[in-house]
Parts: sequence; C-alpha cells; structure tokens
Amino acid sequence: MDKLFNLIRNENMKIYKRPRTWIMLGVLIIVVALQLFITHRYIAQPPEGVDWKQEMTQQTQMMKQNLAENPDIDEDWRKHQEAQIKMNEYNIEHNIAPFDFTAWKFAEEASGLVFLVTLFTVVVAGDSVATEFGWGTIKMLLVRPVSRTKILYSKYVSTLIYALLLLVTLLVVSFVLGGLVFGFSGVEQPFLYVDQSGDVQQMNMASKVLMTFGLQAVTSLIIVTIAFMISASFRSSSLAISLSIFVMFAGTLVVQILARYEWVKYILFANIDLSMYFTGMPVIEGMTLTFSIIVLAIYFVAMHAIAWLMFTKRDVAA
Repeated sequence: MDKLFNLIRNENMKIYKRPRTWIMLGVLIIVVALQLFITHRYIAQPPEGVDWKQEMTQQTQMMKQNLAENPDIDEDWRKHQEAQIKMNEYNIEHNIAPFDFTAWKFAEEASGLVFLVTLFTVVVAGDSVATEFGWGTIKMLLVRPVSRTKILYSKYVSTLIYALLLLVTLLVVSFVLGGLVFGFSGVEQPFLYVDQSGDVQQMNMASKVLMTFGLQAVTSLIIVTIAFMISASFRSSSLAISLSIFVMFAGTLVVQILARYEWVKYILFANIDLSMYFTGMPVIEGMTLTFSIIVLAIYFVAMHAIAWLMFTKRDVAA
C-alpha cells in the first residue's frame, strides 16, 4: 500500500509541476469572475421600470399561443415549453422574483461551468498514460518493484484528485464571489422544477447546488474514465486528448439524434446525466434512475478492464 501511495504522490508531482495545470485552474477562476460580471450587469437586475410579473405573464401567454398555433411542434420542445409555463405561473402565484440572486443562486448558475472542469481533466487524463509511452519514460516506471496495475491506477487516482480540486475550486470561488456581490443569505431560496409527473416542485437552493455538483461529478467521472481508457490505448498523447474531447462532445449529440429509437437507452451517453431524474425527464420514457446507474456501472467496469488490459499487455519495446 505504501508503494501505491508513493506512486500517487509522484504522479501528483508530475501533474502540478506542469504550467498548464495552474493555467487551467486560473482560467476556471477567471471564467467564474466573468460570469459573475455578466450576471450582475445584465441578468440579476430587472430592466428599469419593468414589472417582472407583467413581463412573465406576457411571456407565458406568448408561449401558450405558440403551442396552440403549432400542434406539430417537436415533442421535446413542447414539453420544455409546457414546463416553463407551469413554473412561470408558479412564480407569479407565489411571488418568486427571477432576479433575487444570492451566493447560492449564483453558485447554481456557475455549476454549468463543470463542463470546463471535465474538459481540463480530460486533457490531464488523455495525456497521463500516452505520454509515458510516447516519451519512453514508461521504462523508468516499470523497472521499479511495483506492478503495472499499481502504476496504472496511481495515474487514475491522481487524475481524479485533480478533478476534485477543480470541482471544489469552482464551488468555493462561485459561492464566495457570488456572496460578496449578492450576499450570503438565501439558503432557503426556492428552486423550481417540473418533475416527471408534470407537477411543479421546489427545493431550497443550497440543496440544489450540492445535488447539482454531486450529479455533475458523476458525469465528469465517467468522461474522465473514457479519456483514461483512450490514453492507455494509444501512444500519442495528442491523439488521446483529441479523441477524448471528441467523444465528450459527440456522445450527447449522437444520443439526441437517435433519441427516437428505444435501444438508445443502452448507450452510455443516454444515461450519463442523472439530473434528468430529479429536475427533468429521461431521454427515453420508462427509463429509471436504477436502470441508468446499472448501465453506467457496466460501462465503468468495461472501460477499466480495457484500460488495464491495454496497459498491462502492451509491449514497451515496440
């Protein structure tokens, strides 16, 4: 076990001594600050002289009219519009203003930047194993009295630690900066969503933020594991990173294109966003949280098996 810890420490040293590691962390903080500026300047303040209830009522009436005049509208878009109508009416009835920003609400808005955390970690994961073979430094690792399995998973664990650092940084920085601008109150501020039964539900914003970051972390874990598997399969780090990023962006698009087919529910990317079971609706009607967890678990084990097989059986001399 001590040898594994030493390997993890060494891999962390490799990650954090590279300038790009800190550049990506800095970029993440800058993007949060930029989003805060845009939110404060253009979103958090209602237009001067505009009654938000009147504005929201007019918006709701327009959406209802649009749905009535277009019976053949895309079904997913119809469901989205109907959900928005219900939430608008709930906001008006319960006097929940859309401009009441707090630290928690801004952190919830900033959770959309988790994709940057995933992207940056994919770069690290895609480079992790492939670089060792590309530069020939893998031979120096293999002469040590440790198994290839420990070497492989020391890299994987170190990559996940970096992902956790970025994720925590995003949460803390967005909360602190949001609190300095909007105030640190609002723990019980309501977040509205329409459940799978079509009813408007609400939870407090603090719970929503923690749930969102937790579910996003699961998504990041799966995508980073894909990148790690690809890195273990190729000698070129640039190819591994490029292919990983392509899979990251293309996967969801493919699912959207094939959503009309029942069998698409068995595709990894149809199950990767677990938030659809809490604040949305599944890709295919009838899918459940348990089903998606099982599918993700199967893919997760399969990807690790492929990564382990490719790494442990690879000919270093080749």
